[in-house]
Amino acid sequence: MKKDFLRRFGVFAAGLSVAVAASAADPVKIGVAVPLTGAAASYGTDTRLGAEAAADRINAAGGILGGRKIELVFEDDKGTPQGGVAAVQKLISVNRVKAITGGTNSSVVLAESSITRSKILHVNGAAQADAITDQGSPWLFQINNTVSANSRAFNGYLTKVVKPKTAAYMGENTEFNKTVLEYLKTSLAAAKIELVNVSTYDADTNDFTSIITRIKSLNPDLLYVSDAYPARASQLWKQVRQLGGFRAEAMSPGVVNPAMIKAAEGAMNGVLTGDIFVPTEPSAGTKAFVVEMKKKISEDPGKVHLVAYESVSLIAAAMNKAGTDSDYAAISKTIRDNAWTTPRGSLKFDEKGRATAPFFFIQQVKDGQLVLLEQYKVD
Repeated sequence: MKKDFLRRFGVFAAGLSVAVAASAADPVKIGVAVPLTGAAASYGTDTRLGAEAAADRINAAGGILGGRKIELVFEDDKGTPQGGVAAVQKLISVNRVKAITGGTNSSVVLAESSITRSKILHVNGAAQADAITDQGSPWLFQINNTVSANSRAFNGYLTKVVKPKTAAYMGENTEFNKTVLEYLKTSLAAAKIELVNVSTYDADTNDFTSIITRIKSLNPDLLYVSDAYPARASQLWKQVRQLGGFRAEAMSPGVVNPAMIKAAEGAMNGVLTGDIFVPTEPSAGTKAFVVEMKKKISEDPGKVHLVAYESVSLIAAAMNKAGTDSDYAAISKTIRDNAWTTPRGSLKFDEKGRATAPFFFIQQVKDGQLVLLEQYKVD
């Protein structure tokens, strides 16, 4: 009946076929909201490179949904909640993207998720706050570990291996750092380690000497710093070093990247941290990813490169498997119902949209590089 109808309206049918052909050739636009300026701009650079590597691979293999290419559209979230909201609104209403990814700072992604909820597929790459996926938004997914998952692994290492008798904490007053501190307090209390100081600071702080001096007077065995903004964190560690440093030093897991270490100019040597990825991990997937990224960068890739690469790859693969770029219920069900092969192993997403990394790595900065100390299998 449909064919007979089209034959009777030959001119319309010809026009329709041209329109369908054009539609099939249209790229699938993925919006990437990241800090391209501000204190977290190095995360934005890493995200762009990782996302572009994934899109290049997908497009070279023929694209998705019958040959449609992936087109990435970047917007600067400026590392602020207000900037994130503006970036996502523009990507959705002006650029007409089919999905949102990016995401490096938790307070920014939390604000963005209020815009994307029930409107568009949203895959958060790097931000860690549990509150992001605690909302229960059915089209929101998280590639990186949550703060709680990272903290369980890292705090266990600090309390069981480093074994300080006393510890001090300093960090910015953000949603991410509040959760880091909450889990740190619980872990230290369970291990009967005294937390002798908690100091928080505002986003525009760049002089930390008074906080560090006060902590030095308490002579803790461990200084724990939580700050997800590389430019500011590197300055903080320079000031720690200028004031003599501490017996043991730790940085919240999941935030240390090569740009932060480089900007610190040696001041981070000795700092302990942890993450879901190390480029020296010997699996075939990791090796292939490192080779692929080195076509774009001269050094080993970091975690932010990885999660951006995985985010774009997941969006494209799920759309292709679901057979649609805009039925978000179908795409989200496809994501939850399947396991996804990534450079670091197989990922599955729980009912909250969270993936848990197959491995967690304890690392230490030595001679300007992250060195692997221990590897944990995550059950």
